[in-house]
Amino acid sequence: MSKKSRRRRRTSRPRLSPAQMVQPGEQTASPKTTAVSPAVFPSPARALRDLREEYPYVAADLKRIAVIAAVMLVILIGLALLLV
Repeated sequence: MSKKSRRRRRTSRPRLSPAQMVQPGEQTASPKTTAVSPAVFPSPARALRDLREEYPYVAADLKRIAVIAAVMLVILIGLALLLV
């Protein structure tokens, strides 16, 4: 029976963008202010920009999926015409 290794496991930290590292409600200014501000919702354009910063790889992945789906569709149509 093999001996167990005593290597220490690495603690894996999640890879997050700087935008994801900020907790909701966290302030970057002085923490001394305790005034409650009314809820401010970001504009749709700003929310879209934030999503683009956090998920830059999504557009490339969607394009790759679309190309694969198109190729598979062409193959299926070709096989249907060939085998009928």
